Amino acid sequence: MGLVSRREHCKNLRVRNDVDHLPVAQQDELVLVKQTLLDEFSIAISRATQPWKKNGKVQKIVLFGSYSRGDWVDDAANGYQSDFDILVIVSHKDLTDVAEYWYVAEDKIQRDSAIVRPVNVIVHTLEEVNQGLTRGEYFWVDIAREGIALYELPGSALATPKPLTEVDAHKMAVAYFDDWLPSIDRALSTAEDQARKGIDDLGWRKEAAFTLHQAAERAYTCFLLVRTHYVPLCRVRHKGSYAERRTMPSGFRIPRFANALPVIGSA
Repeated sequence: MGLVSRREHCKNLRVRNDVDHLPVAQQDELVLVKQTLLDEFSIAISRATQPWKKNGKVQKIVLFGSYSRGDWVDDAANGYQSDFDILVIVSHKDLTDVAEYWYVAEDKIQRDSAIVRPVNVIVHTLEEVNQGLTRGEYFWVDIAREGIALYELPGSALATPKPLTEVDAHKMAVAYFDDWLPSIDRALSTAEDQARKGIDDLGWRKEAAFTLHQAAERAYTCFLLVRTHYVPLCRVRHKGSYAERRTMPSGFRIPRFANALPVIGSA
């Protein structure tokens, strides 16, 4: 969607709450997804002592992407089905921790035979989402415009998006590009050096493969930030725990890595 079209949709945006356009099978799966997320979150905070955790809330669960727009693909016979893209909005930034609060729910959803379609879940605070909206960032504006609330608490309304001008969008894209390109180049240079050392050394060749993966990940991150100003949560199960990294449109958090290759999901 172009900048002009986005501006036209930036007034009086309100996430709708009906899924009547979806077949009954998809509606039933979404009910299971929503309930699993709510139930497992409730269990995760049930033994909390800190007030922010004990009183933690899921403020909104929003379906976005192809199933909210109506252009999904459901072709199981040929091995492809669109993901359910789900945004969970929580009351405190620490509640976005995947390993602590959402791993069990995601695992149950993945293993539930009644949920046929893949499910991709991202978790953010209302403050983070509204910050992106007031900055006019495309990813959040599109969710506000196209998303469907599967669950929401009173007082969890999204902010009115501020139109992003072409000049501002270009400045943000250039800043992201200038920040990430040197990182990509460093990884490629390091991988090249490791590969030379690995001519007769399998250990160095493994290091080179790992570094090339990092270069590819950084290049993909750069592309997403330049194109959409957003990078989703990336995670992988590794030795019983999650590695995770989140980059928010408004700036970068210090990465938290386990010794694992992050897997970037579909954006």
